[in-house]
Amino acid sequence: MNPKYEKIFDNEIKEFIRISETFAHKYVGNSVDDIRRSYNEMVKHFKQTRPSSVRAEDKKVVFKERTLAYRCYSKGTDNKSDLIYFHGGGFILGGLESHDDICAEICENTGCNVFLLDYSLAPEVKYPEFFLDAIRFYYYVKNPERRLVLVGDSAGGTLAGFVSNKVRNVTIRPEAQILIYPDLAGQIIGSNKRQFSDAPLLTQDDVNFYHNCAGLPANKGLHDLTRNFDNDNMPKTLLVSAEIDPLAEDCQNYLGSLKKHGCDITFLEGAGLPHGFLRARHLSKKARFIFDEIIKFIVQAK
Repeated sequence: MNPKYEKIFDNEIKEFIRISETFAHKYVGNSVDDIRRSYNEMVKHFKQTRPSSVRAEDKKVVFKERTLAYRCYSKGTDNKSDLIYFHGGGFILGGLESHDDICAEICENTGCNVFLLDYSLAPEVKYPEFFLDAIRFYYYVKNPERRLVLVGDSAGGTLAGFVSNKVRNVTIRPEAQILIYPDLAGQIIGSNKRQFSDAPLLTQDDVNFYHNCAGLPANKGLHDLTRNFDNDNMPKTLLVSAEIDPLAEDCQNYLGSLKKHGCDITFLEGAGLPHGFLRARHLSKKARFIFDEIIKFIVQAK
């Protein structure tokens, strides 16, 4: 770890980073297959046992273009709220297992029915297919008689924000969106180096690699939620950033855009936390605090 970060992170987060980087260093290649193997092993290491009160059922939805798997979490209680979770992973990683424990804990603590989508990934598919999967799944799940909250982390936060924007002027809008250290800016190119471009767990080079693999356009992309979209009439929003993250600066731009358009938005900075800190919620008091605040926001919005 760069010495400048040794002074920023506390011991709990340093240990989380050390363990995470152990898996990243296991594979010397930088192919998508290598990255997926290390990521899946890291996920397995940090994964928590699913709460016994939560039931999970795997299902499939058939669209004209493809069949997608999703997992539905429920507590069996009578509730009137649903939640769609779009997982992170740079549009090339993740699935039903990578965020299983996070979604189960959200279900346990909020009582919402949680829907986790296994959307299409690059490089097997290219942009904009994962965005189209997300919007189709929204209309598939949305029930006018039930409240709906959209949540996503990292690339999943990008998908959640995209869906919220696309449906902001229709009748069946979400009650709220929660974007957790989302990728909001579009292509990071040239000499425009970010403040934390060499941060642990996600660097600017990593972001560029993910974008290139996914085929994200440098301009006018669906992922650039700050510059390419009007942000009027957006739902109630919780925007969560990681302080030590090359994506953090773009959260500030998005925050300004939503405020400008009169959105009811709450900003929560994960001070002293790196990208991907949700996985540290059982290791770090700081990460746990942010996760608990996310739960409170969902409960109030549902």
